[in-house]
Amino acid sequence: MPLVIYSALQASPKEFVAFWASRYKYPQESLYTDNIGRRLTPTRIRTLFEWKNGSRLAVPKLRSVERNYVARLSELRKLPASTDAESFLRLFASGGAIWRIFWLHCWQPVRFPIYDQHVHRAMAFIESGEREEIPKNDASKVRAYLDRYLRFHRRFGGLDLRSIDRALWFYGKFIKSTKFPLLNNA
Repeated sequence: MPLVIYSALQASPKEFVAFWASRYKYPQESLYTDNIGRRLTPTRIRTLFEWKNGSRLAVPKLRSVERNYVARLSELRKLPASTDAESFLRLFASGGAIWRIFWLHCWQPVRFPIYDQHVHRAMAFIESGEREEIPKNDASKVRAYLDRYLRFHRRFGGLDLRSIDRALWFYGKFIKSTKFPLLNNA
């Protein structure tokens, strides 16, 4: 018989990130860590998208990566480093919202955080105490990233960006998979 007691504790951003990031586990994390922040090559791009996908890329996904990212590497290299996220995502307008945002992250990983369903869920829960899923359509996902997530992510300023990403990703997965009382119902 499982007997459980939940105790919500107030935490600083640093404590929150340390706690949740330490629980993060992701298969083949080395695909990310060995390739991010290095000069992008076709092989590195494919490897990073394989990591993002969580498994080998099926033929249609590999074709999308080739067409939307690998084939446009020379365009990416010509972009001024000061290009803002909205202009970048307008330029790279095909390939799906989450993968385009990941492409933005691959280009400048220190400046632009990763965004997906899990970090969106974590953000929403931290902001409101409610479970909220990522918008369904691509335009709404991009708007949520630009208008909401980037500002939210900056609230963790000064902390290691990868640790923030890991913490929010794991926390968002935890919120989805765990049946625990919501804060306003506790």
